[in-house]
Amino acid sequence: MADHDEIPMLARGIAGPLGKLTEEAKTKIDPVTQELWLQYCASIRTDTASLLRDFIYMTVHKRSYRQLVLDKSNHEAKCIEALTKLIGSIEAPESGGAHG
Repeated sequence: MADHDEIPMLARGIAGPLGKLTEEAKTKIDPVTQELWLQYCASIRTDTASLLRDFIYMTVHKRSYRQLVLDKSNHEAKCIEALTKLIGSIEAPESGGAHG
């Protein structure tokens, strides 16, 4: 998997690749498992919510949430690239683009 520091993350309330993140998923676990869970999350440098979200998306969509975010970003970048090739670059006057 890609380095977690390079993966764009979406904050709560922002639309994810499949829509706005509004639903909560909670569970309870015993204290021993909780301690091991926190140690595991720390060892892979992530937080519990992100890992739970990835697990749920992986189970349901066969792709982690992080991968879906990356796929959406890559798709949007390819669309912009294709449009730029088709119609040319559109730059603001401040950046030295079209002069009026």
